[in-house]
Amino acid sequence: MEGKAQQLIQYFDGSDKRFIIPLYQRNYDWKEENCEQLFRDLMKLHKSGRESHFFGSIVSSSPQGSEDRYIIDGQQRITTISLLLAALVNAYKEGEIEATDKRLVEKIFKRYLVDEFEEDERKVKLKPIKKDMQAFDAVLFKDKSQYVKGSNVTRNYEFLYDKAVKSGLTLDELFDTIKRLKVINILLDEKDDAQLIFESLNSTGLDLSEADKIRNYLLMSLSHEEQDDLYSRYWNPIEEYTDYNPSAFVRDYLTMKQGRIGRTDKIYFIFKEYAESQSFDREKLMEDMHHYAVIYSHLNKAEIGTDKLNSKWRQLQTLDPAVAYPYFMALFDYAQRTGLSEKEIYRILDVIESYWARRIICNLPSNALNKVFATLHREIMNLIKNSREGSSPLYFDVLVYSLSKRIGSAIFPSDEEVKENFATRQIYKMPPKARMFFLERMENRDSNERHDVVKELIESTITIEHIMPQKLSEKWKQELGNDWERIHQQYLHTMANLTLTGYNSQYSNLPFSEKREMKNGFKDSAFRLNNYLKLCEKWTEAELIERQKELFSVCIGLWRMPESDFMPKKREAETVSLEDEDFDYTNIKPLGFVLYGERYSAKDWADLFVGVCKCLVVKKHSFVKWMAEVGKNGLSTSAGEYKKEIGKNLYVFTNNNTNTKMTLLRGIFDECNIPASELIFELRSKNA
Repeated sequence: MEGKAQQLIQYFDGSDKRFIIPLYQRNYDWKEENCEQLFRDLMKLHKSGRESHFFGSIVSSSPQGSEDRYIIDGQQRITTISLLLAALVNAYKEGEIEATDKRLVEKIFKRYLVDEFEEDERKVKLKPIKKDMQAFDAVLFKDKSQYVKGSNVTRNYEFLYDKAVKSGLTLDELFDTIKRLKVINILLDEKDDAQLIFESLNSTGLDLSEADKIRNYLLMSLSHEEQDDLYSRYWNPIEEYTDYNPSAFVRDYLTMKQGRIGRTDKIYFIFKEYAESQSFDREKLMEDMHHYAVIYSHLNKAEIGTDKLNSKWRQLQTLDPAVAYPYFMALFDYAQRTGLSEKEIYRILDVIESYWARRIICNLPSNALNKVFATLHREIMNLIKNSREGSSPLYFDVLVYSLSKRIGSAIFPSDEEVKENFATRQIYKMPPKARMFFLERMENRDSNERHDVVKELIESTITIEHIMPQKLSEKWKQELGNDWERIHQQYLHTMANLTLTGYNSQYSNLPFSEKREMKNGFKDSAFRLNNYLKLCEKWTEAELIERQKELFSVCIGLWRMPESDFMPKKREAETVSLEDEDFDYTNIKPLGFVLYGERYSAKDWADLFVGVCKCLVVKKHSFVKWMAEVGKNGLSTSAGEYKKEIGKNLYVFTNNNTNTKMTLLRGIFDECNIPASELIFELRSKNA
């Protein structure tokens, strides 16, 4: 085995050299994000003037007496650079980019893409797997109409072509930048087992975590002394504060800082982009991360302040509030800096609990909370900053305003909505943690004398008891009356018919009077949820209705609808995101939309639909073009009635209702690998 560092373009050089992808390799599968990262690195390399940029390693073997290279590891990089070189050649031939050296395009084509002296009919230097080979040869030699649609090779070629054209650089400048890419060229000897090495490289499952990559990014280029210092002062404590799961912490940290939720497998690239946008003072950045890691640890350990605050937080912890960590990290940082009182912090937690609990009762989608908590603190800060002159609103009041004005799947349910849903909510259909939270709060309320309901349910020392049993005996049917079947179906799993007991197996499906009077029956129970049962002689619909009223009163007392007098200087537009599939757009008109943090106006839904598609043509051109070519999600390459132009030879059909437009947009965003939450609609109110 022999390894050496060299320019990638030197690796490509050689009149007799071909790059063969063995059949046991997978097809070319780099995504647009990978190509985007490569091109971004090339642009930074061009602007920086640095002599080189490390582009990884390439492992290959070569038959004795041959210049051919069988690529064991590195096919993605070799194929992508070949596509970029092909894009440069074609862009110059089609007049899309200029060149100072007019012979350069011929040099690139004949020296790095083809071997004109090859005896075989196919003279291309890169030999991918068959499906990829057809697509690669098409972009080299055929008209665009003959490209292989749906191939990653074609899609990435078109993406790189578009990037090269829009870069504003000449062919010479782009090629000079590519020449500065360096690789480690590892050439195996005949005695090396290529298959064994391939399996080792691709099947160990020991990929670096996102946090490993971030740690290396922060420390690798420093001297040993600097590495030791920053690791000891910041990185190692960050790992300890996050229970050695820093990847999850960094994701929450970035969500808090940027107001958007990144994909778990892309945290390194998101972090790198964020760090470089902050002028990258690595010590200052690591110090800031360390500060929030301490808060993160306090949240995990329920050590956020006084015993009263810690107790309140432990109640919320039952809900597994990791989804809200970006908000709580920002909140407790703000509390430290501004000296928020314990009383106000408690009120804030109370509001969050009411918002969350009411949503559970009304069975609203929990995924809507991701977006809410990603942006909530930032929105509150903006509202405080831009409040009316002479006013100093409390954080609590602005929080209540911010949550109360939400619509769609992020709504703060009203008393009437809670009352309606409380009567019918199937407790067993709640997520397990939400169910335990709900029963714990309904049992203990705000009393200092408490049962550890969550712990006892987990350990099965207590269970949930159906007062009217799941299987009715003849005695139960007689007691319920002629309408027993409807009553059983309507109330069985609702709160009105459920309680807690340590003696579930003894109760079985006994008549109500026996359940009440037996040893350890309802009359002897220490649970508050059984107090009403002690007073009942029978268990019929009348008692179910009465208990439902009593428990709803407890519920609405625990999770009150908060009030606030705060009003912003200028009332903000109501917003809803594309991911909110249950939102009703009836009689609502848009003011505009926000995509990737940029705002655009729109006069109606058709105008908004076209506007979003035009943005995506710029941001995700190759994806939109591919969908148009195959006629997917309302996109087309041909003009026609009710079609609006969104780009060169790109059109979208608009003669459909608003809900259909939303469905098509979700399909487009899915194909483009963009979270639906990135698209926010600003709405006029229904009464406007």
